[in-house]
Amino acid sequence: MKRFFLLLLMSSFIWQAKAQKMRDVFAHMPDTVLNLLTEYNRLDCIDFIENDREAKVRNRLDGFSILQKLTKDYLRLQLTGSTQVEMKLLSGKDSLEYIALLKTYSAPAKSSVVSLYTLEWQKLPASSFLKTPDFDAFWKQPLPTDKAEADSVLSLKKKMDLRPVVASLSENDESLTFTLQPANLEKEDSIRVSKRIEPVVYQWNRNQFIPLKTQE
Repeated sequence: MKRFFLLLLMSSFIWQAKAQKMRDVFAHMPDTVLNLLTEYNRLDCIDFIENDREAKVRNRLDGFSILQKLTKDYLRLQLTGSTQVEMKLLSGKDSLEYIALLKTYSAPAKSSVVSLYTLEWQKLPASSFLKTPDFDAFWKQPLPTDKAEADSVLSLKKKMDLRPVVASLSENDESLTFTLQPANLEKEDSIRVSKRIEPVVYQWNRNQFIPLKTQE
């Protein structure tokens, strides 16, 4: 009988591990992960958004943080006026799950940092799950056949001494999109660059993010 109840208890733990929801992950995450929000702040955000109210709380910097989106496996949070956070639950092998956490900073130049955690909030080394796209991967291929146009593209590349890249997690699937931001360019050059570049999309394969387009 004792063995039966032990097995039942273990099954319950396994089921709970498989049934993680973003609201629970967010509520009980270590305060050190986001720093500015306490567990009480996070619980208030969840309560507000689940009751169709603005999920806005005062954070530790005496500013405001706003939970903008919360689904069973996705979250978007405006942590400060210049920092946005996205979180996504990712499926893993043998019914495991991972937590992808993305922070996008809008100052001084817009850029993103992607991190991956276990459900116990153990941070995994970036090299084990993601190789970020290099600069050339964002440029449409092949180069124009016309030499003058091809030279024009090469000239644009050389002008981009600043190369900020912004990432975003998908709410609907397990993809991760990187977008190169034209920066420190004249308006005309910025428009020309925008026509020659495209986002680079990665897909989670239960172990790591892999690019959906071939990188040169």
